[in-house]
Amino acid sequence: MNDAGRPRRALEPDDVPDSPVDPSRAAEDVDRTVIRNEPFSFPEDTFRAPSGSGAPKPQPSARTTAPTDSWFRPAAPSQPGASDDSAPDDSTPREAVATATTTAPGAAARAAEPDADDGHSRRHLRSSLLLTVASAVLPGSGLLGAPQRGLKILGGVTALASVAAAAFVGYFALTDLPRVARVAGNEGFLNRATWALVLVAAVWVGLIALTQIATRPEGLRRGRRILGAVVVTALAFGVAAPTAVAARYSRDTSLALDAILKNKDDIKSNSKPTIGTGADPWADQARVNILLLGGDGDAARAAQVAKYSIRTDTIMVASIDTKTGDTTLIQIPRNVQYTPFPKGSEMAAAFPDGFRGDGDPGEWYINTIWQHVELDYPDLMAGSTYRGADALKQGVEGVTGLEINQFVLLNIDGLSALIDAMGGVTVNINEKLAIGGDTAKNVKPKSYLEPGPDQHLNGYNAMWYARSRYNTNDYNRMARQSCLIDAIVDQANPQTLLTNFEPIIKASADMLATDITDDQLGAYIDLAFRVKDKGTIKRLVFSNGKNGYSYNDPDFAKMRAVVTDAIATAPTAKPTTAKPKPTSTGEAPASPTAKATTEASEGGTPSSPKSTKPSESPEGVQDVGDACAWQGEG
Repeated sequence: MNDAGRPRRALEPDDVPDSPVDPSRAAEDVDRTVIRNEPFSFPEDTFRAPSGSGAPKPQPSARTTAPTDSWFRPAAPSQPGASDDSAPDDSTPREAVATATTTAPGAAARAAEPDADDGHSRRHLRSSLLLTVASAVLPGSGLLGAPQRGLKILGGVTALASVAAAAFVGYFALTDLPRVARVAGNEGFLNRATWALVLVAAVWVGLIALTQIATRPEGLRRGRRILGAVVVTALAFGVAAPTAVAARYSRDTSLALDAILKNKDDIKSNSKPTIGTGADPWADQARVNILLLGGDGDAARAAQVAKYSIRTDTIMVASIDTKTGDTTLIQIPRNVQYTPFPKGSEMAAAFPDGFRGDGDPGEWYINTIWQHVELDYPDLMAGSTYRGADALKQGVEGVTGLEINQFVLLNIDGLSALIDAMGGVTVNINEKLAIGGDTAKNVKPKSYLEPGPDQHLNGYNAMWYARSRYNTNDYNRMARQSCLIDAIVDQANPQTLLTNFEPIIKASADMLATDITDDQLGAYIDLAFRVKDKGTIKRLVFSNGKNGYSYNDPDFAKMRAVVTDAIATAPTAKPTTAKPKPTSTGEAPASPTAKATTEASEGGTPSSPKSTKPSESPEGVQDVGDACAWQGEG
């Protein structure tokens, strides 16, 4: 196309530099250039002199100069008859055109870009934070949103492994809780679990941080980088803190077990149960008989314990059917005289006429066997780790006819701390019970536990519930002790254990001495679940004038026969409803004469007979739930 065919644009007054600019026309050109994003170009003849004239070629004004590679690009050839919207209108002031050309495309675009980038960055940061939270909920799952394929694979593997581990533990916790408890009671496992939990916490925190780094957008402002760091820190603390607590619990349990339970090679005893290693460790042991002892060796008697050793003021046998969990608690008065020993035993050779020596008869009750052997007979039970305990086992065997397998000694202070750690214990109190007091020394009680159903007691008051005899007697006290044990068994549960874990572990370490070894703990955990979940608990109390027992002349042959009948009696089905709360029972002696004789021997004072009595079977066995129920009105 030659120049003759191109229409020429006449110079107008607007071309004069000092002429006023029409704002509306300038804005229209800016709108066409910026919004439609079309290149702006001058017609080729804009700066060309008219044909045939000798006029010099016009030069662009200084105000119109701009980088030629950006803005002065040749316009696309226009078709004849086609309108060219990108070309400036003939009426547009030249100064407005030049100003729009040099400023609008770059400046306007640069002004618009930060807003667009800001919204895009916010959206990407929000997605990154959500993915980071996902990695905190399920380890590694947030990496599935990472751009790199390797990180996606890592996230998928860790998430699947976490789900599988949680499902595995959850399945066994719901279907075989005893198995989980056995594993958790293994000292070696606990030591490994401590370090494993620390490693899990470190890896989990690392996955959270990696998710944030891998998914966050680039070029974040400082404030948003700080926000991401704060979120990562909070999430890391949220997963690391409970994992660290679990690791500490694992370590504390391991230390407590190490303090309580000795290695099997470190315990020498004259009797042990037959515990297997198969699926049922009790398959070859029909019954196990555990001697439960309450040692009055608390802090208040520290000097006496150092001088006289331990007096076992509570003596009880838990005879457990290992298949059903049915348990009979056999309670032996602490003031049994002339304790017999099994024929052919070491104690029978030393005391052929029963346990009796020189001096005050009160110093030769069954509750002094432990301390006498420990202090006065160094040659007796010389091969045993707990000489006093093994000697007492033989004494209890002579009274009950049962082979005593192992013992557990409970310290009074430790049991009180255990009850406090459990949050207290609820019992029924059927009579007014003195706290403190001593009739022999004419010391009045400090206060009293008042009668009433469902009394929630702390450790201190629970101990006096079990020990009080200022205005009752020893046999009544033995009944209350069995109620307290039943209450502890009934009210202990996994929730209580987890929410009070550390004080319970500390109390357990302080209160126990036993010849149960660390390799036997798993079997006893399994047995405890059978007792709690499936078994019934009965009790047989030897009180004065009942079941063959008399303080002055105990009939040991009849007592052994009663025990045999008690453990052979078929228990009633375990109730499906909640057990009645433990209580005191206040058994009345068979006759006023026997009662007076008994209380005189104990230094107690007479107490009024109860208006009601717990139901008893003909064999002299009581269901603990019935015996410990509230017996008052209403």
